[in-house]
Amino acid sequence: MKKLPLLLAILFLTAIGWYFVSPWLAMKGVADAAMDGDTATLEERIDFDAMRASAREQLSDAVAAEQGRGGLLDVVGGVVAERVGREAIDRAITPTGVANIVRYGAPVVPLVPERYRSQEISWDVQREGLNSFRAFGTYEDGTPGPNLTFSRDGLGWTMTVFELPQF
Repeated sequence: MKKLPLLLAILFLTAIGWYFVSPWLAMKGVADAAMDGDTATLEERIDFDAMRASAREQLSDAVAAEQGRGGLLDVVGGVVAERVGREAIDRAITPTGVANIVRYGAPVVPLVPERYRSQEISWDVQREGLNSFRAFGTYEDGTPGPNLTFSRDGLGWTMTVFELPQF
């Protein structure tokens, strides 16, 4: 009978530890894999289909926001930009592209302004309930970097969404 309260206490402390520590460990694992160029680990920890879908949605929103009331040419330009952008997204959201997001702030390094390329990004992790957390990137000079969203996958975490900084 005395073992049951001890077992319950251990289970409770383990659950609390998982709740607070697992997001930080997941982000650290992705950041370490990105720094080491460990694409196999990145492939395990990232849902590339979800990342591409997120990027396509962000692209569509950006094109819609930029389209004015310029008539047919404006609409055609938006459609072309979106189609080209979708192709670029499919080619950029790879293990190497995500490693570049974590290391530099964008999937393709030339998209990052020169002054940010040499700065390290630090990550702050914030829980969003039991099923997700966000990692907020900040450059050394305090400029906001990319934001990454992780979704729970069993007892682990998978990166599913990213938002690039507005340079």
